[in-house]
Amino acid sequence: MRTTADFLRLNRRRYPERTAVVDENSRVTYAELADRAYAVAAGLRADGVRRGDTVGILAGNSIFVVEAYLGVLCAGAVPVMYNWRWATPELVFGLNDSRAEVVLVDQEWVASVKAAQETGEPRHLRRVVVEGPDYEAYLGEPVEPELTGDMDATNVIMFTGGTTGFPKGVVLSERSAVGNGLNEIIDTDMEHSDVTLLIAPMFHAASLLCWFVPHLMLGATSVLMRRFDERQVGEVVQREGVTNGFLVPNMVRRLLAAGVFTDYDWSGYRRMYVGGAIFKMPDKTAVRDALPHVRVYYQYGLTEGGPIVTRLRPEDMFREDVDGSIGREFLLTEVRLRALDSDDEVPPGTVGEITVRAPNIMDGYFGRPAETAQVLNAEGWLRTGDLASQDENGYFYYHDRAKDMIKTGGENVYSAEVERVLYTHPGISEAAVIGLPSTEWDEEVCAVVALKEGAELGADELRDYCRARLAGYKIPKRIAFVPARDMPVNDSGKIMKTRLRSMELF
Repeated sequence: MRTTADFLRLNRRRYPERTAVVDENSRVTYAELADRAYAVAAGLRADGVRRGDTVGILAGNSIFVVEAYLGVLCAGAVPVMYNWRWATPELVFGLNDSRAEVVLVDQEWVASVKAAQETGEPRHLRRVVVEGPDYEAYLGEPVEPELTGDMDATNVIMFTGGTTGFPKGVVLSERSAVGNGLNEIIDTDMEHSDVTLLIAPMFHAASLLCWFVPHLMLGATSVLMRRFDERQVGEVVQREGVTNGFLVPNMVRRLLAAGVFTDYDWSGYRRMYVGGAIFKMPDKTAVRDALPHVRVYYQYGLTEGGPIVTRLRPEDMFREDVDGSIGREFLLTEVRLRALDSDDEVPPGTVGEITVRAPNIMDGYFGRPAETAQVLNAEGWLRTGDLASQDENGYFYYHDRAKDMIKTGGENVYSAEVERVLYTHPGISEAAVIGLPSTEWDEEVCAVVALKEGAELGADELRDYCRARLAGYKIPKRIAFVPARDMPVNDSGKIMKTRLRSMELF
């Protein structure tokens, strides 16, 4: 099989004049992108970076982040993608945990690296190369490198969300990156003429591995946006002839509310990928009404999974009998639901932990063999920490993170089940359910809710709404109403429940 760097070299020969990447300021062909990546590789080698060394990248969505990622791979080194939203202690941790001696950083995030350096705590960092004159001087002669074609080599290290402490570096191999790319190409009929829009940050597996890498493999075009802006999305889709892209449900709702699907030309847009949070049926049907020609996919995955695990396909998207499903197994992926305290599989209709085995799952957590062994066994099964059930036809239904399951009065409450009911209320735009300590019940079911503009809703009224749809012990005992802008979300668009638990809302 070809590695990611092999595909870059191949496209330089096959499609030298085809547009490879577009950002807010410029565009490059495959010949230009390859030459820039080769120049990065030459600069790294001249600086003493050797095969297998880690090289950090801190950059927003741009041509710079793409050529840096590919350049590190062409040098035989390992790209480490840092989250540019990290606070200084988190960045210091990431630098030390990844052991990167060299970091490539764009202009916007120079201050973040300087702040990390000023703590005196980064132990391995010896050089920071800043986009601009410093970076240009660092580049070497763009000579095509010798590539090993080693599918076991590491393609990238990406960090988990760190919901239970500091994040962990997830090691994903070339086999993972290319395997997931092939899965995507086959499953959604991607073509070399495609133009994908990447809005989610490239330090996330969704943007980098689910859409950039397969489009690179095909010699297609990737359009990168640094920030999500409703009108700008419409302008870019219309101007660049975008054919597909990934959106989290919150983005979909904002585009619908702003009229972007009707105000701009989406006639060339063929496939919409949605994931990262609950995708409500009213939102699905609103998309169908606005863009009836678009095929909509919904997927579940995680960084450790490389990342896609299950997918709900367009032919199932609007079926009421599978509403709420996260779909069925991805092409090359095996999924089994197991008991939390054993490897025993659970029968259909029973909640169990999602375990997955596939060529694209992670090799492990970087430098953390003990933690890797806790989730990845010798047979290649990854325990995800996510709870789901499966129906008789193989459709999976997500219930909760195991750690987010609420134990109240001797009963287990899955927050996702309560959230699904809350999202059916016409006045609610965002909702999250958490468990908080209770002397009487062990934990109490608590809801944090953001209302749609102009909606009026009280706690008692919402409880009455839930009472008609949920067992009594599942009804939120405490409800907090917050503005949508105050709902803490991470870069994937997921509501951060750890942050909610620490906020004084009740």
